[in-house]
Amino acid sequence: MSVPRNRTDQHDKPASFSIENDTIFPVPEERRHGNAWSLLLVWIGANQNIMAIMTGLIYPALYHLSLGWSLLAILAGNLLGGVFMALHAAQGPHLGIPQMQQTRGQFGATGSLLIIAIIILMYISFTTTFFAMGREQAALVFGTAPSQVSIWISAVLIGILCTIGHGIIERVISGFIPVAAVTFLLLATAYLFASHGHLARPVWQIPTLHDFLAAFSLGVLWQIAYAPYVSDYTRYLPSRTGERTAFFVCLAGSVIGTALPTFIGSYLGSTTFAGTMYDAVRPYSAILPILLFLVMATSTLVSSTMQVYCAALSSLTFLQTFRADWKPTGLARAMAAVLILLTSALITINLTGNTLDILNNVIALLLAVLSPWTAINLVDYYLIRHGQYDIASLFQRDGGIYGEVNRPALACYMLGILVQIPFLSNGLYVGPIASLYGGIDFSWVIGILVPGAVYWFWARRPH
Repeated sequence: MSVPRNRTDQHDKPASFSIENDTIFPVPEERRHGNAWSLLLVWIGANQNIMAIMTGLIYPALYHLSLGWSLLAILAGNLLGGVFMALHAAQGPHLGIPQMQQTRGQFGATGSLLIIAIIILMYISFTTTFFAMGREQAALVFGTAPSQVSIWISAVLIGILCTIGHGIIERVISGFIPVAAVTFLLLATAYLFASHGHLARPVWQIPTLHDFLAAFSLGVLWQIAYAPYVSDYTRYLPSRTGERTAFFVCLAGSVIGTALPTFIGSYLGSTTFAGTMYDAVRPYSAILPILLFLVMATSTLVSSTMQVYCAALSSLTFLQTFRADWKPTGLARAMAAVLILLTSALITINLTGNTLDILNNVIALLLAVLSPWTAINLVDYYLIRHGQYDIASLFQRDGGIYGEVNRPALACYMLGILVQIPFLSNGLYVGPIASLYGGIDFSWVIGILVPGAVYWFWARRPH
């Protein structure tokens, strides 16, 4: 069986403003573009958002870390989590297909649907969170009741970007880096003057082991959340890029890109200034809070676009499972993106009070069910099949050589979820073992090690 491809000029590389039509099928070598530098910029830019700054505020506020120890926790956690994330990124140049399409190689054509559905739900949850943040920031800077206007403006702009596709998204992400970096540094400077250089606690005040480990886990989970879609953005790289290059560049970009805004957020939270970020810049000019809001709003738009684009690809993968002869084009991706945007917008509009906190806890649970998938996918790709997959089988209704359902793989996945329960710790549930250790969430450790080891032993035994 030949793998279907969309109609494209075999010699023209996609321009930024041309409609992307490759969707979920293998990207032909002649359509590949980019290099290590462009990949580095994508993953630096992907993390320049207000959520990273808000996450940074958690280190001094909830984990009581001083500024120096916050930096150590941020770097260490993101570095470890980034290793798992970047291992997925390395699959893109080699296979040239979206991550969820490749997941059929571990779980089978129908068996992968559970994983894909969970991933789509995660994308919608993140997009909803970004929409809600944008709405709240608008209320802060303009001093009005939360308005839904910002949500619909963002939805329209995201829909346009997702319709055009990968090329323009990559350009927007990279182009936003200098704007975000300068703005974040100037914001930190404003806090420096507003607090007269005073910190709430000494820079190297030693934290408790409990607080440091909890903060460390936060960085790990931030990076693991990227695992399902890094290949969606590396699949356009030429295959000669190589897995090793893709791994190190993606790791460096994501860790550096995350560390800057998160550390700035931890600095903001460590100062003695008690106002909002808009209060910090307002004394210098009445226009500065508005400009700051525009940058923050743009950051939510950039990040949401990444979520929606990948959610659209995952949705096409989900639907194509039932129609193996269907060849979704850019129009299908655009329609999927619009439906996802409408769903996210409607959910956000109905969020009130502490509902956003509940949503964040739901995302934490989604990340818990993500860890076993990460382990199984990486073990299968690197230790069992060594990157060798029958691409044509991944597009067949019966799964080809991978079958419709790989029951042992699904059993390992479910085991990976169950063994995490005692170790979970979030606003919705705290497991008994997590309670013994002061509520530290180490479920991701168990969720990676146990299913990964069991799957490795099963896959290596004689069949």
